[in-house]
Amino acid sequence: MRFYAGAPLVTQDGYAIGALCLIDQRTRPLAASDQERLATLAGLVMAHITLGRAVGHVDAVSGMPNKYQLADDLGAAAALAPGAQRVLVDLAMPDAARAFEIIRVMGAAVHDQLVREVGARLQQLFADRAQVYHLGDTRFALLSRDADSDAFIDYLYGLDAALQTPLTSLNIPLVLPGFGGIVRVALDADSAADAPRQAAAAVNQALSAQQRWSLYSDSEDAQQQRAFRLLHDVRRAIADGEFELVYQPKHDLPGGACHGAEALLRWHHRELGAISPAEFIPLIETTALIGPLSDWVINTASAQLGAWHAAGHLVKVALNLSAWNFEEPDLVDRLAAACRQHRVDPRYVEIECTEGVWMESADILATLHRIRALGMGLALDDFGTGYSNFAYLQKVPATVVKVDQSLIRHVHTSPRDQRIVRSLIALARELDYQVVAEGVETAQSLALIREWGCDVAQGFHFSKPLGAGAFIDYLVRHQHGADNTS
Repeated sequence: MRFYAGAPLVTQDGYAIGALCLIDQRTRPLAASDQERLATLAGLVMAHITLGRAVGHVDAVSGMPNKYQLADDLGAAAALAPGAQRVLVDLAMPDAARAFEIIRVMGAAVHDQLVREVGARLQQLFADRAQVYHLGDTRFALLSRDADSDAFIDYLYGLDAALQTPLTSLNIPLVLPGFGGIVRVALDADSAADAPRQAAAAVNQALSAQQRWSLYSDSEDAQQQRAFRLLHDVRRAIADGEFELVYQPKHDLPGGACHGAEALLRWHHRELGAISPAEFIPLIETTALIGPLSDWVINTASAQLGAWHAAGHLVKVALNLSAWNFEEPDLVDRLAAACRQHRVDPRYVEIECTEGVWMESADILATLHRIRALGMGLALDDFGTGYSNFAYLQKVPATVVKVDQSLIRHVHTSPRDQRIVRSLIALARELDYQVVAEGVETAQSLALIREWGCDVAQGFHFSKPLGAGAFIDYLVRHQHGADNTS
C-alpha cells in the first residue's frame, strides 16, 4: 500500500464509528479540493447510516426515539457494560381523555403539537440525566445515563411540582405525564429484554393505586402475569371441562323447605388448581370472554335443570350474569333457546344481576323487561352495598331483592347492620319484592331475619355449595323443612 486517505465517520453525539478510506498501491497527491470531496462523501455516508438507523426507530409525531430504539439501546448498554445499574421509567399522561377530546374538537395537528411540547419538557427536565423516548400517544419512557440509581430515583421523586405544571400551548392546559413506573435494571441480555415489560407493569400499578410513582414489584408483576395467563386459558378451560357449576341451597322462610338454589361457577385449572371466583370472575368480566363463559353457564345450568325436572324435582335455579351480558342484543334469545332445548319452563329460572346505575340504560332496561316477559325471575344481587336507590327500582322489573352477605354476616352482633337490614327488608316487602338474605352463617342471624320478614335465606348455616348430585340428595332431605333452620 503506497497511498491512504481517510475521512472519519462521526455520529451526531461525537462518536467515531469508522472512516471512509481511499487506498492505492501507487503514491498519489491529494489536493485540497480532493480532501473536501472526501469529507463531503463521508458526510453523505454518515447521513445514510443515520437515516437507515432512524427508520422505524423514531416517532413520527415527536421526532423522538421510540420503543424500538429503547430496546436497541438497552441491548447495546447490556453488551457494553454488563452488570451496570440503570433505571427505566415508564410515564403515563393522566390527560389521555382530554387529548382525544382535543383531537375531536381542534384536530390532530393541535394534539401533535402538545405531545411534542410534552416531549420537549421531559427532555429539558432530564437533560444529561436520561434518554427520553416516546412510546406512543401519551406514553413516554426514561433510561438513566449513569449507574447511581438511588440518586436518579430521588431526582424523580423531587419532580412532582414540575410535572404538575401544565403546558399552555395554544392556551390549552395539558399536564405532563402524571404516573410513573420505575424499574431498576442490572444490565444483561435477559434484563434488557424484560425491562420495558416490567416498567409497563409498574406504571399500571401506579395507575391502579392512583399514586405518582410505583417501584416495580415482583409480587405484583407475578399477579399481573397470572391474570394474563388465566384470561389466556379461559377458552381452553371451557373446551376441556375445567369449569363446574355448584349449587347453593336456598331455603324458604319461615318453614325452611328447600326448593331452589343459586348456581355458582367454579374453575379447577389443570395446572394451577382451584381458582377462586373472586379472582377469575372480575378478570373475565372486563373482557369479551364473559360472553362465551356466560353461554356455558346458561346451557350447563339449563341442561341440569332439565334433567332434574324430568326426574320429578321441580327445582328453581338462579343464574348470575354480568352487567356486560345485558348489553348483548341476543341475550334474551339465547336464554329462551336454552330453555326450549332442555325443556325447562322459564319460570324456574331466575337471573341475578348486581344492582347499579348501569341498569338505567334504555337498552338494558328493555332487555330486563324481555327477560321478565319470558317468565323468568329477576333478582338484584348484593343489594344494600352499592347504588341502592329505591327510586330506580320503579324502572327495573325485578322480582327479588338479595340483601348482601356483608350485611348479613355480622347482623347478630352489629346493631348498625341490624338497623340497615331490618329497614331494607321492610321497605322491599312494602314494594312487593321477595327478599333473599345471602351469607347466613349462624342460627342467631337466621332468627333475626326470619323475625323481620325475610322470605328466603342461603348460606353456610344451611350448607356449603354442592355438586349437582349432592345437591339433589340435599333437596330430597329438606324439601319439607330442615332442622338447621332453627
